[in-house]
Amino acid sequence: MRNKKRVILKVGAAIIAFALIGVLLIFTNAFVGNPISAMIANRAIEKYVDKYYPYLDLEVEKVTYNFKTGSYMARAWSKTSIDTKFNIYYDRGHIRDDYESNVLGKYNTLYRLSDEYSVIARNIIAKKLGYENNTTIVIYNMDDEDKDILELDMEFDRSLPLDSEVLIRLDLEDISIEEAAKVLVDAHRAFVEDNCNFTEYSLFAEKDGTHISVHGVTPKDIEGGELVDLLKEARDKDGDSRIYVHIKEENK
Repeated sequence: MRNKKRVILKVGAAIIAFALIGVLLIFTNAFVGNPISAMIANRAIEKYVDKYYPYLDLEVEKVTYNFKTGSYMARAWSKTSIDTKFNIYYDRGHIRDDYESNVLGKYNTLYRLSDEYSVIARNIIAKKLGYENNTTIVIYNMDDEDKDILELDMEFDRSLPLDSEVLIRLDLEDISIEEAAKVLVDAHRAFVEDNCNFTEYSLFAEKDGTHISVHGVTPKDIEGGELVDLLKEARDKDGDSRIYVHIKEENK
């Protein structure tokens, strides 16, 4: 009788163990994909690259699984072209990529140049204004007609004729319109001295949970000598003006 109970317990334990393993496999497949499907996706993408992009000399990484869409993705990049990189997607036998938009559409080039300009802007804010921990970024804006200005793998040039916005992000001891205006004026002066020309200025500053956001300021606004009044007027209009100003105090 005891042996029979032991056998029943062992069988029950085995069933529970297999059930847990099954649940674990289902859970794992749901989030990281099926190894067999991943292998099929890798092979399909390799054939796809060999067929459509043999002239690009690409490196292609192993696929990753997107549990939200149930599809696989591999990143491809050129060994010789810094701007030639794109994603390839595999979904139940169907393959597509974003080579045309990101590479031929010049967006990789645009983002790289924005990143290079951002490094220059951050260094200027750190060295000339003293905000060493700033996270300033530069964003180039490009319309369809501007794409001819860009060339794949081109070197960065500060005189590139594209509209650009600089977003100055830093910590301020005094979260006020007056201090924000001072930072914008000082930053503009420093940028002009270093031959950096931006068509629009924005600022985000924070201190102990209180922050100020300023958007839509032009060089003309800064050089007019009345920036504080312009910012106060924009704050009072609460978003109904070309310039946007918002101050959020802690716990409000």
